[in-house]
Amino acid sequence: MRTALVLVGAVLTVLLATPAHAHSGIASSNPAANSTITTAPDEITLTFAGAIRGNFSTVVVTGPDGATYGDGKPRAIDRTLHQPVKPLVSGRYTVAWRIVAGDGHPLQGVFTFTADLPVAEPTPSATSAAPPATTPEPSRAAAPSDDEDGGNGLLLAAAGVGALVVIVGIVALARRRRTP
Repeated sequence: MRTALVLVGAVLTVLLATPAHAHSGIASSNPAANSTITTAPDEITLTFAGAIRGNFSTVVVTGPDGATYGDGKPRAIDRTLHQPVKPLVSGRYTVAWRIVAGDGHPLQGVFTFTADLPVAEPTPSATSAAPPATTPEPSRAAAPSDDEDGGNGLLLAAAGVGALVVIVGIVALARRRRTP
């Protein structure tokens, strides 16, 4: 029985240990995740823990009206990805990103922030100007999943199920050996 417990302990240790992250996980962003800003930025920046391959990066900034606010392609400088944005309006924004780490592994994540911007007073020239021409709504790009950790949640769940199967098997084997 003691051997079975040692074996179960060893299996659980191996299966439940979290792997070392050699990937370039997100270290910070501006605006920060779950923050409220009062001044509209010209760009969204994402800073990663390690090197990234900028030419394979995407950032989708979706506003409270469902429109995308990205203005051009993102550009990488060192470990920071810069995504220019169109003028923001007040409301909640979702930033979905996908990068390729320096080691070639793709990473993706999603975070939100809220813009609480002052309402601009119309100027006399703006009220007398002709109304702006309507433009078609920008297409919505598919946002990456909420998988901020690169899939480790699913791996951990599978490891837990595997450990449970091993434990049940060991207990069944121990009971079989005790039965006369």
